[in-house]
Parts: sequence; C-alpha cells; structure tokens
Amino acid sequence: MDTHSRLEEGQHYLEKELQALLREDKLMFEFFQEDVVDGLWYWDLVEPDNEWMSPKFWRLFGYEPEFKKHKAHEWQSLIFEEDLNIATRNLELHLKRPNIPFDQVVRYRHKDGSVVWVRCKGVAIHNSNGEPIRMLGCHLDMTRFMEKQQELMGLKIKYERICREVKELENNLNRNKAMNTMLAQRLDNEQAHDDFGFAGQKYFVGQTQNLVKTALRCNLKLSTLYFSVNLVDGDITRKSEAKSFFGTHVLAMVQGGIAYQFSEDFFGVVVLCYSYSDVADLKENIITLQAEAGWLNDTPVFDITYRDVEVNDDTVKRCVDLDSILELFFM
Repeated sequence: MDTHSRLEEGQHYLEKELQALLREDKLMFEFFQEDVVDGLWYWDLVEPDNEWMSPKFWRLFGYEPEFKKHKAHEWQSLIFEEDLNIATRNLELHLKRPNIPFDQVVRYRHKDGSVVWVRCKGVAIHNSNGEPIRMLGCHLDMTRFMEKQQELMGLKIKYERICREVKELENNLNRNKAMNTMLAQRLDNEQAHDDFGFAGQKYFVGQTQNLVKTALRCNLKLSTLYFSVNLVDGDITRKSEAKSFFGTHVLAMVQGGIAYQFSEDFFGVVVLCYSYSDVADLKENIITLQAEAGWLNDTPVFDITYRDVEVNDDTVKRCVDLDSILELFFM
C-alpha cells in the first residue's frame, strides 16, 4: 500500500500536512482570515475583555482596524442588544456542554447606520483540566441573504393580504349574484311585466320599494340605469323593434333589474349592487349585439347613464309612486 494513502495514528497525511502549514506558514493563515471568512476573532475567557479581532472583522462594519482596540467591549457596543443576549446565552450553553454548538445569526450596526447580518460561529478551547480558557470564532456576512429573505417575506405577506382581499371580494360578489339571481327568479315567476320584459307601473313601484328596503336593511348600494333611445326619423316600427331588442338582449344582462318604460325613448332600470365595470361590460355587449343586428347599424341606439343612489330611511318614505321614483333615481 502507498504510504501517502495510509492513515497514520488515525490521521490522514494531508490533514497533518495542512495543520503544519497553518502552524508554520503565515500565508496559509492570511488566506484563511482574508478569503475564507468575513472576520476572525480569538477570545481570552480568563480575562474576557481581551479579544483579538482580525482586520476584516472591523472592515465588515465600516471601521478601520487601526482605530479599534482588541477589547470585547468594542464589538459589544455595535451588536444589537437583544442579539447580544442571545449570543451570551448560547455561549454559556456551549461552555457548559461543548456538544452544543455556538452558532447564531446576529445583527450589528454598520458605521453608516445600516444593519449588517452576521453568522457568528465559535468553538471553546480547553486546558488540561478541561476548563474553557479561549474561544476561537469567525464571522460570515449574511446581509444580502437576510435582506432577500426579508424581501421575500414582505412579498409573501403582501400576497397573502391580496388573496384575503380577493376572497372577500369573491364572497361579496357571490352574495350579490345570489341576491340578484333570487330577484331575477322572483321576476320570472311573476307575470307582472309585458312581453318585452318591462314591468307594469304598479309592479315596478312595488318591486322598486322592495329593492330600496333590501338595500337599506343589508347596507347595500342601489344602482339605476337610464337608457335613452336614439332612432333615425322617429320610425315607430323601429321603436318597437328597439324595445324588443332591449327586453330580449339588454335586460337579460342586468340580472335582478326592474325595468320600466317611462316614455318612447326613455327606459329606466333599478338594480342592486351594479358597478362601473358591469356598465362597461354592458355597453361593450350592446355594441356587439347592435353590430349583429343589421337594422341597428346606422346609429348608436342606446345611451346609458349610470348612478349609485344612497339609500336611507328618508328614501324609503319618499319612494311611494312612479313620480317619486323618477325624481329620486333618474332626474
């Protein structure tokens, strides 16, 4: 067997060679303290204010080493107090039980006021009586890693908040859709509107009153849509076709809406919880439908005015007939 590959007294020959280099070759020590770690320290536990710190140790915190003393209180004035307490507790545990590692991430204040995150590792050196007399340790700069970790944590918190808000909006939307669906089903079951989908006067007033009371009781907004019809030459046939177009296509897109024809060219709809985005979608769908209906191509037939109405006890009291509804919601 090759002598260079044998273990000698339980130790590999390269390990022995490296130890000798570290003892005898200053270049190896310089490589270790300058290129391997971000700070090296050697602490006298017998006289604990005496501690040697490598030049790189101080430069990590923005200080020139020649202006710093090799005293423990020098670095203790820079470390965060709560982190110093953690390091002190861990040191006590390590000195009592060497199998417990001295290894923690702590924060220091840089000379420019910024925070430097450091992984601080060390090992106690014992005398022949088993008493800890020295401590050898090193610093590893963790600042960039910790900043990225904090950034990711902030993004995670923001993402979770957005998810909660989206969920809440979805729940509100589902409740509103359910309510509008219920109202739409009620309308379908009632025979109180004509063939075009427009409510009779008595039914329109009654259902509008119900919507006002529901909005007040549930703290919801009441919305109104004002559709003005613009047809060329006032052709009565086209007006009838426009009314049919509105009842068949447009009203179907406003679930739960109560529609009434106030005049030949003015249709009004009262609905719960409509929004500007709903109106924008409605307008876009109407434009598409108009383009598909050849006789409507000459002119934009419907112009929509949208309002949100604040509902209170006074609104309920005043909503008694068609004229009051017109005044409250459409004028």
